[in-house]
Amino acid sequence: MLEHMRILIVEDHADSREMLEEFLTEEGFTVESAVNGLQALERLLRTPRPDVVLLDLMMPVMTGWDLMARLEQEPALWGLPVIVVSGAGSTRPAPRGVMASIPKPLDLGVLMDTLARLSVGQGGSAAVASS
Repeated sequence: MLEHMRILIVEDHADSREMLEEFLTEEGFTVESAVNGLQALERLLRTPRPDVVLLDLMMPVMTGWDLMARLEQEPALWGLPVIVVSGAGSTRPAPRGVMASIPKPLDLGVLMDTLARLSVGQGGSAAVASS
């Protein structure tokens, strides 16, 4: 169930990344992190792969939008659940292929609800409206 889920956090801001790592680890998840899209892509091409990616969009080196475009080019990564956690949603739409979008500042309850919906294994979108 949820506690066995592997999560990759892709976030360039250390405080946000560390807070998420600590919270999700305390909730029983296995957590890894990357500081930009390029580092995340390198991690995603190795096994074992995470079950879900929490993705910031505005990052140096490779943005979240660029990472999502690269994921479309990697058949092994098709269908990987990606949840955007970003303040960028109001200025630019979320990339194609995103399962859910949660605005910053992050509501941890909404995040847990979204992860629970993804863990059920439903094929549909678990989209959360951004504000």
